[in-house]
Amino acid sequence: MGHERVGRLPKSQCWRNIVDTIAASAYSAEPLTATLAAKTIENVKHRFFAIHKDKGVQAAFAYLISLATDHLPETEGLASPETRLNENPSPIRLAKQLNEWVRKHASSNEYAEIACRAGADSIAEWTKASSRQRSLFDDSMDAKTVWSKSASARGFCEVARTFFASFTERYLRYFLEREASATLPSLKAREEFSKNLHTHIDSVSKHAFETSKITQSFAAGWFNNHALKSRPSDREIEGFLAIAFGKIQEEMQRESTK
Repeated sequence: MGHERVGRLPKSQCWRNIVDTIAASAYSAEPLTATLAAKTIENVKHRFFAIHKDKGVQAAFAYLISLATDHLPETEGLASPETRLNENPSPIRLAKQLNEWVRKHASSNEYAEIACRAGADSIAEWTKASSRQRSLFDDSMDAKTVWSKSASARGFCEVARTFFASFTERYLRYFLEREASATLPSLKAREEFSKNLHTHIDSVSKHAFETSKITQSFAAGWFNNHALKSRPSDREIEGFLAIAFGKIQEEMQRESTK
């Protein structure tokens, strides 16, 4: 389960058009902007090929699993940090605990940093979404209540999608800026590109979020099979990440051939 195709994902803009827009006033040469778009996608695809093996990335995602499975008995492994939701930690406190957990297991500082930020984004977005769903008569919005709502296929797939969207966006931005520095022919063009990137950052974010949709149905099914009744093992977490990042990689391959 989880290996099926979901068809062509709808995108508000294709990646090439986003890069063209960002590069338009910085440098208008068609071959260079096409190269910039292609190299960025290729670099992210390359990183995603084996990123599921990184212990820091595994630990970050395992921490999110632990929030959804806080009510289940702890086990040995990455999915059992001390979340202590009964103490009603704030989202900031949870993000700090996430950071400490990831750093404890990190094998790459670069991957750990991006994974921590993606995990913190998931915590913030899920808390905000839960707040929007509150009834006018509900005054029990503590951390345990917030995260109990993620303990289902429907809830967890949203948490997972935010994680993968944030992770992908950060790598797209990183490599886009790096390739612009190497590709654009002048300091003025590079500075203009960097300024445009910040102006159009919402387009990059939206593209990453749309790309991450491919992980949703798989995350829902996986949670039902591996985390609904007991916390998953480290091997199960790594296996999930391998398929999820592989799906994003596959979607990027489709982008790179457009």
